[in-house]
Amino acid sequence: MTDRRSFLAWLGGLPLLRPYRSPSPSPSTVPPPAITIDATPTALYQQPDGRNNLVRITVAGLDAPAGRARVIDRRGTLIGTAGLLPTTPSPGAPPTFAGEVWVPLPQPAEFQIDLEVGKKQVARRRVRLAPPRRWTLYWLSSSHTDVGYTDRQERCLEVHRANLDAALARLTGHPEYRWTAECALQVLSYVENRPAAAGEALVRAIRDGKVGFSALFANLLTGILDHETLARAVWPAGWFAREQGLGFRTAQIADVPGQVATLPTLLAASGVRYLVSGVNPERAVPLFSPAEGARAGLSGAWTSYPQLYWWEGPDGSRVLHWRSDGYHDAQRFGFDVGAGEMARRLSDWLLSDPVLLSPDWPYDLALLHGATEANGPTDERLVANLEEFSSRYAFPRIVPGRAEDFFREVEQRWGRKLPVRRGDTGLYREDGAASTAVELARYRAAQLAARAAELLALWDEKTEPRDGGAAERIAQRAGERRRLWQDLLLFGEHTWGSSASGSDPDGAETVAQWRYKRRFLDGAAAAADAQVTAALLRIGLSTAGEGGAVAGRVVFNASSWARSDVIRVPSGAARRLVYDGRDWPAVDLPDGSALVVARDVPALGYLVLAESERPANPPRDDGTALEAQAGRFHVVLDPASGAIRSLTTGDGKERVRPTTWPGGGLNQLVYVQGGRTSALWTEPSRELLHDAPQLTLRQARLESARRERLPGIGVRLVVQRTVEGAGDVTSVVTLYDELPWMDIENRITKPATLEKEALYAAFPFALTKPTVEVEVPLGRMTVERDQQNGSCRDWYCHAHWVWLHDAANGVLWSGPDTPLFTLNDIFRGQWRRTLEPDGTLFAYVLNNYWPTNFAARQGGDLTFRFRLAALAPGGDAAEPVRRGWAACDPLYVSAPYVSAGSGRLPRKDSGLLLADPGIAVVGAKPADDGSGAVVKLLDVAGVARTVAVWPGAFGFRAARRANVVEMNGDPVPIAPDGHATLELPAWGVGALRLFTPRERAG
Repeated sequence: MTDRRSFLAWLGGLPLLRPYRSPSPSPSTVPPPAITIDATPTALYQQPDGRNNLVRITVAGLDAPAGRARVIDRRGTLIGTAGLLPTTPSPGAPPTFAGEVWVPLPQPAEFQIDLEVGKKQVARRRVRLAPPRRWTLYWLSSSHTDVGYTDRQERCLEVHRANLDAALARLTGHPEYRWTAECALQVLSYVENRPAAAGEALVRAIRDGKVGFSALFANLLTGILDHETLARAVWPAGWFAREQGLGFRTAQIADVPGQVATLPTLLAASGVRYLVSGVNPERAVPLFSPAEGARAGLSGAWTSYPQLYWWEGPDGSRVLHWRSDGYHDAQRFGFDVGAGEMARRLSDWLLSDPVLLSPDWPYDLALLHGATEANGPTDERLVANLEEFSSRYAFPRIVPGRAEDFFREVEQRWGRKLPVRRGDTGLYREDGAASTAVELARYRAAQLAARAAELLALWDEKTEPRDGGAAERIAQRAGERRRLWQDLLLFGEHTWGSSASGSDPDGAETVAQWRYKRRFLDGAAAAADAQVTAALLRIGLSTAGEGGAVAGRVVFNASSWARSDVIRVPSGAARRLVYDGRDWPAVDLPDGSALVVARDVPALGYLVLAESERPANPPRDDGTALEAQAGRFHVVLDPASGAIRSLTTGDGKERVRPTTWPGGGLNQLVYVQGGRTSALWTEPSRELLHDAPQLTLRQARLESARRERLPGIGVRLVVQRTVEGAGDVTSVVTLYDELPWMDIENRITKPATLEKEALYAAFPFALTKPTVEVEVPLGRMTVERDQQNGSCRDWYCHAHWVWLHDAANGVLWSGPDTPLFTLNDIFRGQWRRTLEPDGTLFAYVLNNYWPTNFAARQGGDLTFRFRLAALAPGGDAAEPVRRGWAACDPLYVSAPYVSAGSGRLPRKDSGLLLADPGIAVVGAKPADDGSGAVVKLLDVAGVARTVAVWPGAFGFRAARRANVVEMNGDPVPIAPDGHATLELPAWGVGALRLFTPRERAG
């Protein structure tokens, strides 16, 4: 209450109390408590000039129904009078009185406060008041995007389209108010679903700075994305911006509590300089704020908010990052209640938050994040209440602006003084994706197949028949690829299903939302497979023959290095495959396919094989066996569990660490049940986080094992096992005569259950205090070293490989189907703040721990594979990348065909040529606008240098630098031998646009 009228109105409504008595002591009574007077400036300053501060006066020990405080300056001038009203005391505390008065406070000053009851002065105090900081609060007015969860997906998107309708309509009456689309999906969905005139109006508003445009496509689970998929996280916004003549500088991500360490690299390479993230610490206990930890009654190290720092990627590129506790600040600070409540809550926050009061926070700026709840419609009361607040208070000044407006001021005033942090912020939400393990495995494969389809499109103009429809067919396929990438990004978006997916797993909403979500994956995977299949056939039918018509196959290598690897050839049994007069070793499999060792397939290119009949060559049964040896590998199975008890790799060193559990070893399956009401956080309530989970662990039991010789290829053990509760498992361990790794494949048919469960595959390696390096999209990170405080240490995600190595030895582990893994132990709800790896890795195959959003049960046929290789430290830093990529990205094999042999293509070719073995091609593709091709390069050797790219099947005569969303930079000269160069920092990413001879480099 800040005016006399409201005070008197309140006083008149009080019930009658006993008459006021003089505080003079009576011999028969206990002396009344001493009166204390306190005066505290608030964060509120009065309009119009911000000189007057609203000072809060509190009084204790007053035996009266009310009072007033007169504030007098040093000259004896009455500044103002505060009516003092009783406050609600804490239980057991004496009553207190409080009131507020405007006091001129341009600088520290002394004042006298006279306390009066009726017309009598009962106490006096002199105080020195210092003006609090005059804050400017930028309000990022946006609505969080869940593609589903609160309602059917399309209805959720319509809410955001309606919010943009309202933002445009509001501009006339409230020209200073700025609405921001949280992600590019909101804008693209609007333009695609509204009349053209509305879309044009939105584009104008974005161009004029009246509506904010954020660069990230959606709120993504960055840990489950492959390299090219993460590189495309800003691509839809970039494509839209290029078409519309727009720009962007800011990205937002909310709800997802943490991201990979390479996100700053991706954002900077996409033209983004600023990032706003809002943390939801659900199933992310270390990200609790101190207050949240206290409310939950837990102890431990907590995460302080807000955070403002330069987030630096492994390559040294940076984005300025604001990280807040949540993303509903409008509701948190009473914007939906009224100006008075806003004033109270904002002032309390600004004067009590430990971060804002810290000497490490010299700024007088902060960002308020969010205007609505998730998928919430615009509340026009927020605009009216903001305007009322601004008419009363000069400070805190609330600017309803775009995020870049806030960041520009921060950077201009403190840019070089801001702290710098490196490392990931925690991949907590990603473990929910393992609630649908079959789809997660398909998703990993589909991302790589989509990348392969883009690479194969570099041959399009050479394989299309020369007729009038070629350009249209090429354009149609390009459009299909753009759509499938958008679908892949939508499947990687953090919303997996309904809010009732845990409480009502069979309900209509849960079923419908998961069906809609899975449609993104089904469509993208089918389109990618179809494009790869058709492209390989076009290449095969366009190649030159050797003496007329010939039956053949095309084998395509989408990775950046020449490869020899094992492939499975459909319908390849009893078929001879020959390249350059040399047979490829092949073994027939019972399903009619063949296991084949492909040799020396060129990087980013193909080989055309001749195919003919040959005698059958099935596996040769060696009977019951628990050991096998081929090449440098020797394995021995545990007779009780069927796990690999011993593994040596040619140097005689044992690679398996003895375990404390019976039957332990590599690829031991551990099925976990229990933990529903515990620290696993499988129920919504946080009160259960105190309770250690009661878990039942069951391990695989060996039923049988036999050895099969694979003539010309190697040997394999076919192991039948049973896991109580999880079903029967077939595990196949394959060793090779020539290839320097071993492969493991597990196939299980699992019953579905609503009981809390998880399935792991254990890999206890014989290493001493190892360093653990993990490939993440667009880079690598080292466990613990490259993790910020509060980051997730209970599980991790890998793109293609995990390298565990100590001073002398190392093992490279890859899980093509399972991105998640834990270290040292299974997940037990410890919510670890630090971690010292001991050499044991658990593939975290599946779980149903989330109480909402993710699937409550899963069952059916599931395959999960692993590849192991010995890799000691001290060698080529790029070797883990080369081997890990080969483990996850298959060599693609065409269907059989018969060619007339009169085509123009050679029987061996590469789309582009790179001689540098320390460079990975993140992606190469025809440019979106049809002008040339774009190649994205990543340094994986850790050395800054100039990288050369030569023409291959795609010829070019001019080049420009570009960013990863295909926006052009400076021209690049072409060397006499035809190559273009690009400067890359260590661990950095960059892009070139390459122009064909008939195109201009502009």
